[in-house]
Amino acid sequence: MNANRLLAGLLTLTFASAGVAATPACQPQIERAWIRAAPPAAMVLAGYATLSNPCAKAAAVTGVSGDDFAMAMIHQTTVAGGTSRMRQVEVLAIPAKGEVRMAPGGTHVMLMQPKRELHEGDKVRLSLTLEDGRVLSADFVVRREPL
Repeated sequence: MNANRLLAGLLTLTFASAGVAATPACQPQIERAWIRAAPPAAMVLAGYATLSNPCAKAAAVTGVSGDDFAMAMIHQTTVAGGTSRMRQVEVLAIPAKGEVRMAPGGTHVMLMQPKRELHEGDKVRLSLTLEDGRVLSADFVVRREPL
């Protein structure tokens, strides 16, 4: 075997063992992210987005955080017997090749105790933690109406 072939083989083996791939790993995305504008003294706000998953494997959100709030969590609003109730969602599944839409009256990010006054047009960085440890981050824009 000549030296050039040996070198090419070693380089191929080195890159393959280092985990260098031709295409990046599939990752869910946060799209159309927004926070409903609220009165200046509001202590609780709600964030909405579409979580899309182009991957062949389902993903799951297990946490949410943002520096502008003391606490953030995912909630689901349900109506039973004419009464609206909210409950915390511990794990939000995003199906393979599918999406989850967070919208008013349904699933949303509950944002508690803002650390600063937010005005329409402001951007707030929120991060969603996936079950496998990856973190998805996006700027949520403060608005009166959905995107």
